[in-house]
Amino acid sequence: MTLTAQAIEIMLLTVALSLVTALIRRKVFTREDMVLMAEVQEYQREMLKAVRQKDAKALQRLEKKKEYYQRVQTRLMGKNMVLMFSTLAIYLSFLSWATAHYGTDPILRAPPDFYLPFVVEQGGIPFFGWYILSAFAFGTLLNRLINPPVQPVRRQPGRGGRVADEKPES
Repeated sequence: MTLTAQAIEIMLLTVALSLVTALIRRKVFTREDMVLMAEVQEYQREMLKAVRQKDAKALQRLEKKKEYYQRVQTRLMGKNMVLMFSTLAIYLSFLSWATAHYGTDPILRAPPDFYLPFVVEQGGIPFFGWYILSAFAFGTLLNRLINPPVQPVRRQPGRGGRVADEKPES
């Protein structure tokens, strides 16, 4: 499969879009937000484990933290909505422009007997299929480089944990 000028152009546009969305994510979610997200996930895992094991002590202990983690989730959900709508606007604008620019004709020939739903159509790869492949290849890599995963830091709600809604105890 020989890359055409259009295929290379789409790859470069995909890298640019992935970079923009990863930077927006980095701007919207601070390091503290990422730590809080990891804490919420850890809390949910512990809660699920306690429910499955029917551990009344653990459930009682976790129930005391429930209100704190609900406030954290609400705050993070608001930021997630901002991120979702901003990236959605960017992608919809790009996709409408690119569909008009590249059309629906194949830009690459697919290898014989190669088929992927939404990617290969009648032996060829149109713009949208090539964009999907490029996005998987570059988007994941760039997002990992710009927004590395965060490990949770154990904090007790109300005891030095910093959340926008929570006031430190005096």
